[in-house]
Amino acid sequence: MMKTIFLYVTMAPVLLWPQTATTETPTPDTVTKIIRVHNARPEKLAEMVQGVPATIHANDALKAIVVRGKPADVAALEQTIRELDTASTTMASRNVQLMVYLVSGSSTSPASSTPAEKLAALEPVVKQLRAIFPYTNYELLSTMLLRSGEGSPTSSNGLLKPFQNAPSGTYPSTYSIQYQSATVSPESTKAGIHLQRFRFDSRFSMAISSTQTQGFDIGIQTDLDLQEGQKVVVGKSNIESTDSAVFVILSANLVQ
Repeated sequence: MMKTIFLYVTMAPVLLWPQTATTETPTPDTVTKIIRVHNARPEKLAEMVQGVPATIHANDALKAIVVRGKPADVAALEQTIRELDTASTTMASRNVQLMVYLVSGSSTSPASSTPAEKLAALEPVVKQLRAIFPYTNYELLSTMLLRSGEGSPTSSNGLLKPFQNAPSGTYPSTYSIQYQSATVSPESTKAGIHLQRFRFDSRFSMAISSTQTQGFDIGIQTDLDLQEGQKVVVGKSNIESTDSAVFVILSANLVQ
């Protein structure tokens, strides 16, 4: 007689624990700080404070900068970022006012000279010019005013008074002034103003004989730095085939 043997196999249950993502645990000597930026561009501020021993992430859309590092480094960075953000508000409320003086020098006596009071503001500069360039006559051709916000381009163009002894009825002299941007940097006493790609162009009509006139083009292009209120000669252009020259003098100030 055959016997049937049943074999039972008992299997232990397998418990499946949910998998969780591991995160980096900050060390006791590091902190993370979110700094809200109200005025300047966060990404621009982050570029300015790079190089410190801390991790910096900035986002213009969120107007925030995240800093992670040692508490002392994070605290110093936060103070610097807040000061730069506040400074951007102060500078944004200012405009740069640029005065452009156009002065001619010649060995020919003009039909009518510039009144002394008009050259009074430029007397120190003209005195220096006389010592270097011994023209017998200096004349103020025109004064132009440009005003722009920091970082903004500006331009101006128009007509000038006749140059030296240009006869009546000739084509008027023209000018064009422009610069790409004006940047302000605070100094200990006076602010420094940097003009990027300053350019002055002009076309003068001059008499070359008793019956003929000729047009002359001059131009000056440069980057330059000015101290607030200081008058600076930024260029000199000779008028071809004549004993005359044109000087461009600049003075910049900050205005509200």
